[in-house]
Amino acid sequence: MLRLRPLLRGDIPDLVIMSRENMAAIVKESWGIEWTDEPLLDWLCDGATTTMVLEEDGDPIGYYSLEVLDSYHFITSIQVRKDKQGRGLGRTMMREIEATVLEEGTEGVELYVQDSNGKAIEFYTSLGYRTICRSGNNFLLRKSATEIIKEQEDQKD
Repeated sequence: MLRLRPLLRGDIPDLVIMSRENMAAIVKESWGIEWTDEPLLDWLCDGATTTMVLEEDGDPIGYYSLEVLDSYHFITSIQVRKDKQGRGLGRTMMREIEATVLEEGTEGVELYVQDSNGKAIEFYTSLGYRTICRSGNNFLLRKSATEIIKEQEDQKD
């Protein structure tokens, strides 16, 4: 059974391992540096960041962290455990994030994706996210609340 719930302190080691396994090679390729856990730990422990954990039968298999920056929800991190990828779990979490945007009335969702992470770029593009700009080795992607609403209306028809 899948369940999305707030972060618990005991989740942190699993989320760090999951993120490191998914991102270390991408960080190395994009930035030429080794992965360090500290930025992730900062986000997870930051009171301004909301982290939700996706668990299956009590086992953390994914998570996302959000913070409101200016008038957008910004995804600081979103991960699915490698052995659980390809099951639509990332899409499920993105839909939850988009629902949060509509509930809280922000202008939309933003996130950065490393230019070497083609799989993620393709994923977000398939969900309707647009490239806004490039900052170093990152692309800033965005989906507005208006686009989320329109997409939901189109799915009803």
